[in-house]
Amino acid sequence: MKRSKNSANVSSSPLVQHKQKFMFFPRRLAVLAGIIIAMLLVQVGYFYWQYDQGQMDYSLVQNMFDEYEQQLVEKQTLIDEFQQQLASKQAQLEEQQRVIDELDDRLLKLDEQYVFLKQEINATSTLLVDKNSEIALLEQQYIDSQQALKKKSSQLYSLQRRFDREVNIAIAKERRKLTESQLMVDQELAQLQSQEAEISAKISSVDEWERKRAEFEKLYASSALEKQNEERVSKLMDQFNELRVDLDVVNECDKDYLYRYNEAKSLLNHIRTFIQKYKMREEFYYYVISNDSMINSQNRKLCVVD
Repeated sequence: MKRSKNSANVSSSPLVQHKQKFMFFPRRLAVLAGIIIAMLLVQVGYFYWQYDQGQMDYSLVQNMFDEYEQQLVEKQTLIDEFQQQLASKQAQLEEQQRVIDELDDRLLKLDEQYVFLKQEINATSTLLVDKNSEIALLEQQYIDSQQALKKKSSQLYSLQRRFDREVNIAIAKERRKLTESQLMVDQELAQLQSQEAEISAKISSVDEWERKRAEFEKLYASSALEKQNEERVSKLMDQFNELRVDLDVVNECDKDYLYRYNEAKSLLNHIRTFIQKYKMREEFYYYVISNDSMINSQNRKLCVVD
């Protein structure tokens, strides 16, 4: 049977005890059969000695011998039966031995697992002790934190009450100020409404004055523009007169005259356009028409060289 170094405690298990019990049972049967045969042989030898000494007759000895022989045959039959039973028991013992060996192997494995689990439990127990220490420390910290929190809550409650009281006082002051301000605003609004009525009356007068002023400025602007346009036309007419050109006579041989002649025609057209654009007085139209008629009439063409 298999054994390991750490299986000393396993040898006293019920399976091992059962195995040892059945190992000695066949031996007991064999010893018992040997004792019976020995007793029979002793009796046969004793009777034969008596017969040899003449203490018993032959027929009696023969009968007793036959009787013992019959008993021996019966005992032999009994022994054979015991041997068959022994063989059967031996087969059972071998089967049980195989089962016991398997169970013993399992016990060894279980023992190894037990040792491993015991080591794990020891390690876990050590870790558990450390964790319990940490938990105790955390619980103490939690208690300290709760106490600190209660203290802070009490302080916060006191501060909140003081803050609410100060806020209520400030709100009351602001409401009084707001009421006073509202009264002042109402008074100022009444004054402004009165002033607005006065200003509205003055605005009506100012609007009338502005209307008259606008009419005057329009009239003044029109007069100023008319005067400016007249000055512009006068300057153009002066430029036309400075050319000293007779528009009904064309001197084809004098290039300078011919240039001044064309310049005068262009200037006259410009004066006519300007007068028409600004709708100027009739005397300016007469000036343009009188000079323009010279151009449109039959011009005299000369050739005079200086």
